[in-house]
Amino acid sequence: MKNTKAKSNGSIWNRNFICILLTSFMLGISHFSVNPLVASYAIHLGAGALIMGILTGLFFGVALSMRPVAGPVITKFDKRKLMILVFVIGGIANIGYALFHNISAFILFRIIHGVQYSLVGTLTMTLAGDNLPKEKMASGMGIYGLCGSIGMAIGPTIGLYLLNLGTHSRNESFGFTFVFLFAVISSFIGIIPSTILVPDKKTERDVLSTGAWYTNIASVHAVPMSILMFLIFVGWSLYNIYIVEFAKELEISGISSFYTVLAAVLMITRPASGWLTDRFGLARILPPSFILFAVSFLIVGFGKSIGTMLAGAAIASLGFGSFQPALFSMCILSETPLKRSVASNTLYIGIDLGLFLGPIMGSMVYGMYDYSVMYKSASLMIFLALVVFILLLPAYHRRRRVLEAMETE
Repeated sequence: MKNTKAKSNGSIWNRNFICILLTSFMLGISHFSVNPLVASYAIHLGAGALIMGILTGLFFGVALSMRPVAGPVITKFDKRKLMILVFVIGGIANIGYALFHNISAFILFRIIHGVQYSLVGTLTMTLAGDNLPKEKMASGMGIYGLCGSIGMAIGPTIGLYLLNLGTHSRNESFGFTFVFLFAVISSFIGIIPSTILVPDKKTERDVLSTGAWYTNIASVHAVPMSILMFLIFVGWSLYNIYIVEFAKELEISGISSFYTVLAAVLMITRPASGWLTDRFGLARILPPSFILFAVSFLIVGFGKSIGTMLAGAAIASLGFGSFQPALFSMCILSETPLKRSVASNTLYIGIDLGLFLGPIMGSMVYGMYDYSVMYKSASLMIFLALVVFILLLPAYHRRRRVLEAMETE
């Protein structure tokens, strides 16, 4: 099979990869300036606990439902044009948030935003993998994740600052509008590096060789990583969605620093863990990461002060930061080059399902108990993920040996 991977001569630094880093950064800025405030915005619009969970998870539910379309589309069409399109869709969704302040409109534009998200994760991950040397895949994926982490560090702080500024200037509704307009600008700036991407060099024969559209929805070889991502992101969604409201319940101020610590530690952990994974292997890096991530939920769940919350954020990032480079590289390396977008799509099915069900499950636990119990119970999902990883690792190594044998033929 023809290899469509860009020639990098052993270096991760090439035109396409740099453009992907820039688009990932702008996506992080746009997404994380808005997403931590979605639960607060739902409450502002008058939603109850269950509706709040459904509205916050709707974005990811739509993305999940679009996976049967996203995988085949990314496999068949030019990734450069698709990247430009997803930034335009994101801008339109945020314009809708800014102009219309009611639950019906919020649902409509969350659906549109979910369509964007169904494409963008798979698209950026596939482009990053296509332009990285195999022997530095985890290291490159760590740097790729770093740009998203920087956006995560800046985005929530900017979002909360703009919300407070607009609220104090006029009212809370104006504050949310301020945040959404900022996300619009960020989305449209992201179009610039997207236009600089080198267009795909897939031939018509390459496209035909990928098979019928339904064969490009999911890859059986990436299912193990997708299961792990589902369990991990059920927990991660609770940090993204409910930490602001938990802090309000505890009367803790300065909670925006939670996201700053979370992202600051991720900026160190992601590239470092990618480098360590390439050198020491998955079996030595990931089990301690699962344990750290699980413990972080217990720390936050028992937390009563901003100091405890920030300690939980730091430990969460130490654990979570190791998953992305390792599992993304496992996913990319589990498939042939032309099918990498299918593997990426499979991985994001697990991510979407976790991010969709996580807020709903969290809201149900909150409805029965409180935020503290919700966070403590999330640790069980991560310990389960550790067991799954140990059981599934041998199958991944067998697949790698098969692909390496195919390459030498």
